[in-house]
Amino acid sequence: VAEQFAWNVHYPGADGVFGRTSPELVSAATANFIGLDPRDPAGNDDLQMQNMLRVPKGKPVLVKLSSKDVIHSFFLPVMRVKQDAIPGMQVPVWFTPTETGVSQIQCAQLCGNNHSIMRGTLVVEENEEAVLKWITEAKKATTIEFEE
Repeated sequence: VAEQFAWNVHYPGADGVFGRTSPELVSAATANFIGLDPRDPAGNDDLQMQNMLRVPKGKPVLVKLSSKDVIHSFFLPVMRVKQDAIPGMQVPVWFTPTETGVSQIQCAQLCGNNHSIMRGTLVVEENEEAVLKWITEAKKATTIEFEE
């Protein structure tokens, strides 16, 4: 979920199921950048992270792009992927990483005064187990306090 000036990434937990999200639950104050619903049990093991996309090598990746505010463009030069993220739409984009490593996610659509700082990191891990391990560790280190 793009926003001025960050890429918000939603990872399903070990169950592989995404928890429900709602725009009404988005809150920068509680670091709930994607509006994850705390009442949905499927989201208890989910992770939301800004500007970090970790994926396994050799597996097709489906990113469902959207935007909170203006048109952004999800650009992964190393994957030869560029796709617009449009408010009110969910736009799918596929790619399959073939090598491990770290590269940059960029916004390729002028989206405001700080467009140039809208960058993220793509990390391609050796396998799915490495990605799941990272998600589990990152989830432990990231605590979100939800407002009731």
